Amino acid sequence: MRKGLPILLAFLLASTATGARAERIGHADLARLTHTVGEIGRRLTPADARKADAASLLSGRLADIAAKGDWQAPSLDAITGKPTLHTIPVDFMLAQLRLQTGGRFETDTQKAMSDRAAPALFIRGGAIGLDELAALAEAQHPGAIERRGDTYVAHWPIVIWSDAGLVLSEGQNLKLSTREGAFILNSGLFTIDRASLGSTSEKNADMPEFRPFLATAMTGAVQAREARFSDLGYGESSVTSGLSIVGAALYPAKLRTSFTDSSFAGLKAVSLENTRDISVVGNRFQDMTGPAIALSGVTRSHILGNVVTGTRTAQAIDVQNSTSAVEIAGNIILNNRGSGVFVANNTRDVTIAANLFSGNGRGGVSVVRSTCIDVSGNVILSNAQVGIKIRSSDALSLSGNDLIGNAGAGISILDQQRDTLITVEDNAFSANKSGLFGGSASEVALDANDFAGQSPILLDGEFASYVPQLLSASSAADGAGKAFTIHPNAISTTGQKARPDCKTGS
Repeated sequence: MRKGLPILLAFLLASTATGARAERIGHADLARLTHTVGEIGRRLTPADARKADAASLLSGRLADIAAKGDWQAPSLDAITGKPTLHTIPVDFMLAQLRLQTGGRFETDTQKAMSDRAAPALFIRGGAIGLDELAALAEAQHPGAIERRGDTYVAHWPIVIWSDAGLVLSEGQNLKLSTREGAFILNSGLFTIDRASLGSTSEKNADMPEFRPFLATAMTGAVQAREARFSDLGYGESSVTSGLSIVGAALYPAKLRTSFTDSSFAGLKAVSLENTRDISVVGNRFQDMTGPAIALSGVTRSHILGNVVTGTRTAQAIDVQNSTSAVEIAGNIILNNRGSGVFVANNTRDVTIAANLFSGNGRGGVSVVRSTCIDVSGNVILSNAQVGIKIRSSDALSLSGNDLIGNAGAGISILDQQRDTLITVEDNAFSANKSGLFGGSASEVALDANDFAGQSPILLDGEFASYVPQLLSASSAADGAGKAFTIHPNAISTTGQKARPDCKTGS
């Protein structure tokens, strides 16, 4: 029966499909859209490229992506007071960092230091600029920071205490010595405004895998505007991943962290843990080991209008471990090794809206063991696996998405617990391996989806037997179409008060 669903069925659906997205995409339209997305990728290849560089191509089905993710850059905060420079034993600060991050720290980081008896530069009492820091270090601790033209090289670790700040201003370039095991530990405010932070190119003799990193913990924050971060991070710990913000209940951040209009290239990851109110807006992430952006236990945060391409081993954006109240919108996510967005492990209240996902190795969006996730208005084109994959999750809304030319199903729903509910409404399926695939699924409510361009397999797996209902719903006499439910629960939970309350979090 399934193989026998000829193109005739698609023509029938084409003549009767209803809903705002009920617009068939033909072969010529698909070719044009694929060409446009390829051109978007080419325009965004340079490390300094931003979403705006592809704005002229974001029209038609891509117009919502252009509109989403607009953001007014927040002002940068300032630390008052007269700064002082001291030294502190590195092993003491590493012990503090291990304590405050619950042990999520590479225990052998100190092995990378060429002089393990050397202290760290310790900033206290106020904000200090890079020029002033280098001058004080030269006067008090010759060799700790070296100037090479427009670049400063830190040979010692730098510690920013909770009452202090370090400011990199326009045109300044700070490199952390890989050979000597340098890094930055920040519990104050690290500001990088139209400046750059990276690492030196040589290897570390004692730890060849070591690369410098910026770790922010306790009360610290990072604020970056039009900045460049490159070649940072190593190991399995999120704290040493390159750029990390790690919060703690006893030490809430005093200031908000924001990354705006900046570029990240060659980092292991940007890791955000147990923190809140983070803004990641208008940035460029390229050639990250991956995930490019990792959220764990994060609340009330925004990931808007970014470009993420070419993660080497993992998904582009990873959202896990009780993260909540996160908006992911208006991003362009292309050619990453894993999924475009991966949501898992008791995450809830996440909006994934008006993004472009294409060329990603494990599909567009994956949601596992999570609740109250809204996936809407995305263009999910030519990914290597499923367009949207749902597993063991509840109270999900999948609406208004274009699911086109994916190597797997447009939408796959698997391993659902009894009485869970997924709504699939007003999506357009075209040229995927199959339209909607189901396995061990509970209630799936369908309404006004467009299967006109989806052939020959409309419904697959457990859902294949519902093809007659799909055709009947699409061919209502009044042209309005009908909603229908696959695998309804014994007592339908659609719209009932017993459903999880995604507005209040109960």
